[in-house]
Amino acid sequence: MNKNFSFLIGALFCVFSLLFNLFIVKSENIPAEEIIDRMTLSIYGLSSYTCKVKMNANIIDYGVNIGLNGTVYFKEPNKLALKIDNLPENVQEKYKLSFTQTAVPGMASKTYKEKYKAKLVGIRKFSNNREVYVLYMEPYKSGSVKNVIMFVDTQNYTIPKSIIFYKDGGKILIEQKYSKIGDYYLPVKQDVYFDFPKVRANLVSEFYDYQINIKIDDSVFEKK
Repeated sequence: MNKNFSFLIGALFCVFSLLFNLFIVKSENIPAEEIIDRMTLSIYGLSSYTCKVKMNANIIDYGVNIGLNGTVYFKEPNKLALKIDNLPENVQEKYKLSFTQTAVPGMASKTYKEKYKAKLVGIRKFSNNREVYVLYMEPYKSGSVKNVIMFVDTQNYTIPKSIIFYKDGGKILIEQKYSKIGDYYLPVKQDVYFDFPKVRANLVSEFYDYQINIKIDDSVFEKK
């Protein structure tokens, strides 16, 4: 009886180990392109949204702090506008750059799939015991960006962290927190650290008062 019980336990352990190993191998061998596609699918059905944004910009090297308020507009597939109160349009484009990199998962995935060659380099534990895919990406065309490291949540396919490295030695570190708005995970806070040879700055943005799948006129996205 004891021998049979021991054999059964051993057999169950072997089956469990085999299934566990198969799961791990499957997770680690998932193509990077599929991860990016799942990022797009994560916001399937989200046709548009607007939200309010509160921003605080700190130019570290000059000891300058600027508080800003504005509105974000998104419309599928890739229209995004950041309208900051009392700020010239050309200056707003510079602030919008960091937000467009990662804030809208479907839009970011489209950008990265078209412009970068991605490779999955591993899966690691992140904050709150969540797991993230670690993607290493290099641009197809030579430019100022050297490479990008992007961390993608394995459950909801948001981007809690990414690092953009530049050829001049500079980098941009982006960290984000998301909340479920309706059926979608959208950013509620974004912390961007700019570290370049001639300037260091920190931009913290908070997003609130979301309205999803509403009508937005295309004129909102036209550059003046």
